[in-house]
Amino acid sequence: MIELMVVLVIAAILTSIAWPAYQNQVLRGRRSDAMSALAAVSQAQERWRSDNPAYQSVMASLPGGLSVSQGGHYDVTMVEGTVTAYAYTLQATVKSTSPQANDSRCQAMQMRLAAGRITYTSSGSGGANSDPDPCWVR
Repeated sequence: MIELMVVLVIAAILTSIAWPAYQNQVLRGRRSDAMSALAAVSQAQERWRSDNPAYQSVMASLPGGLSVSQGGHYDVTMVEGTVTAYAYTLQATVKSTSPQANDSRCQAMQMRLAAGRITYTSSGSGGANSDPDPCWVR
């Protein structure tokens, strides 16, 4: 009986150590939902731009553009005032109803195209993240 109790205590200790690490990995995995949604909108912008003199500033007008990520964890928008003939900024913001809302480090992920160069940034509940960005793992 004592051996069984010792085994249960050891299992409880291991579980209490492993569970937070597992939860962190689940949150990191769901960030790919934002990344793929931003990539899809970016591709739609490039398809639009190939036939027009400027990028599209209205999400609904993009061919195949998404306003919600496939997994439903992020709302995807174009940052107002950033769309020009040569640049745009897209943002994926965590939905408050998603379990991803617990990811306090990566609440908003941005992808900016300017003069042919793409930059990736993010912000959490504590403000903008520093460089190298912890949310965009490359």
